[in-house]
Amino acid sequence: MNQNQSLSDESFRRLDILSNVFNAIRDMIFVTEVDGDSFRYILANEAACKAVGGGETIYGKRLEDVLSPEQVSSIKPKYQQAAETKSVVVYEDMITTPDGTIVCETVLTPVCAENEPCRIIVAVMRDITERKKREHELQKMKQRLKASEERYRKLVEFLLEAIIVFNREGRIIYVNIAAVKLLGAKQKKDIVGNFIWKFLYNKAQAPKKMRQHWQKALGVQSPFIEELLRLDGKMIYSEVLLSSIEYGGEPAIQGIFRDVTERINYERQLEFLAFHDPLTGLPNRRLFLDIVSQSIEEAKQTKKGLAVMYLDMDHFKDVNDTLGHDIGDQLLKRFAKRLKENIGTNAVPCRIGGDEFLVLFKDIKKRADIEKLVRRLYKNIQEPYKIKEHEIKVTISIGIAVYPADGTTPKELIRRADQALYEAKIERNSYRFYIQ
Repeated sequence: MNQNQSLSDESFRRLDILSNVFNAIRDMIFVTEVDGDSFRYILANEAACKAVGGGETIYGKRLEDVLSPEQVSSIKPKYQQAAETKSVVVYEDMITTPDGTIVCETVLTPVCAENEPCRIIVAVMRDITERKKREHELQKMKQRLKASEERYRKLVEFLLEAIIVFNREGRIIYVNIAAVKLLGAKQKKDIVGNFIWKFLYNKAQAPKKMRQHWQKALGVQSPFIEELLRLDGKMIYSEVLLSSIEYGGEPAIQGIFRDVTERINYERQLEFLAFHDPLTGLPNRRLFLDIVSQSIEEAKQTKKGLAVMYLDMDHFKDVNDTLGHDIGDQLLKRFAKRLKENIGTNAVPCRIGGDEFLVLFKDIKKRADIEKLVRRLYKNIQEPYKIKEHEIKVTISIGIAVYPADGTTPKELIRRADQALYEAKIERNSYRFYIQ
């Protein structure tokens, strides 16, 4: 088995794992690519396929080919908004599935580099039918019983959503059982009497920020995301819906709080995976190119140099072949960690794939600076790696290209560093600068 075949097998193994994880997610996930002024379906998980009644038929089709004209006119502008602004868009709508009509909350996440047009939109749809029914029922109950504080208490006390009522100054005057749990308290008296600001993560601007939300949210009944600090010190993300009520004969604010920490973390994980290597957590090639491009623009202003270093682990294939891919993966993670620890704060590492890595060094004044960094890296990176019962020694070959002498674009610098690496690998365990 040659190195390319080994890497190919490893790639298929990881793709199989990712596919199983993707299809195990209960939310419906549709991946679309920008197609002119529309969007074309290119991927969907099993939950999404079930919702559309045979998802194989949607692959390669546009929104207009799958959805009704009414649905297209409703959701297409939201896709366009996500693509144009490169920001997450959240909306709710009703869809018809083989099991009936449901209410869904959809999160559109654009996948794109900062300086590139958006090409991919990931739509994550969650069935919130039951939640909307509860919200609707709560709203109907409020309309019928808003004049009776005691009856109001009985109605909201055992709701699943956390209910927090506070006066216009922000002092909490009522919480239900779910709110006690949400805020990490043991009993109601731990919360009632405190100002709502106490439970906001950013306390410095909390009163001003919350009042701004009051003015906006109270007028349009619009939910917003707030970072809350529980009494046990844990930070959570909560979706907050504010409304004006009368409590104890006085004007008050009712907040319906719902923990959305899992959703927010999931969205951030999707964004992280788009720009980072899933094994080592280092920036991937796409993010690295963007960082190098920005650094070149900065270097033009500061008149300082940059260097791109291309690293290859010598004989890494032997580790996979003799010790197995699990040990190989552990070695790559340990290597990446040690690499990051030994390049300094003014450098950016990247894993391209396999056993190949890149490093960007900034603010380089002279060639001797680079050689000093490389020598230190050689010394520390070759200390033996103890993984399980194995002690593994690693050597590396390095190619180096310098801005602006060897190239003025990210791809040119990487290509020249790769050419220098080719020369270094002839001898192995050595480094070479690019020579024209």
